[in-house]
Formats: sequence, structure tokens, C-alpha cells
Amino acid sequence: MNSKILTLMQFARKAGKLVVGTDACERAIGRKEVFLLILAQDNSERTKNKMKHIAGAAKKSLEVIETGTQEEISSALGLSITGVFGIKEKHIAGKIMEYWLSETERRIS
Repeated sequence: MNSKILTLMQFARKAGKLVVGTDACERAIGRKEVFLLILAQDNSERTKNKMKHIAGAAKKSLEVIETGTQEEISSALGLSITGVFGIKEKHIAGKIMEYWLSETERRIS
């Protein structure tokens, strides 16, 4: 996982702009507070599909990315193990997307 993404997630957490966990993210998406949904790659398919469905049903465009593992992300953020994270700050979400896209392009090349 890109260390820049983890750093931005840590910044979002410290700023109070990170939502953690399936239920909390679902509520925040319903209130249209989330700009980016980050799912750990080792989440169950059921969890991934559920969260993607919820994000797709949101009235505003909500990007969803899969990166890192639950343990990797949670330990970097100082949290108990979880695999669903929402970013509530538009600029942080945009920067994370930028880093994620460049990481994805490097893997494809």
C-alpha cells in the first residue's frame, strides 16, 4: 500500500475527517458526508459488495477504492482491526484518489 495514502488517512483521522467501520460509514454516506470510501482488499466479498452497493446508491458521486489489508491500515491508524474507511474531506479524498490512480497505473505498466 502506498505510504502517501496512509499518511493522508492519518491526517484525516487527526482532523476528525475519517469515518471508521461499516455501520459508521453507512450512516455517513446516508448523510452525504463521505467523498471517498476505502475498503481493505482482504474484506469479505459480502462486505465489499454491500459497501459498493451503498456507495452506488448515494446521490452524489462517491468513489470506492480497494487497497491495503485490514491489519496494515488499522495498525497505521492506531485502530482495532477494521476494513472500511470513509474520508469526509473533499481535498484529502482527491489527493488519495490521485495517489491510488498513479499506484494502479504503475502496477499495470
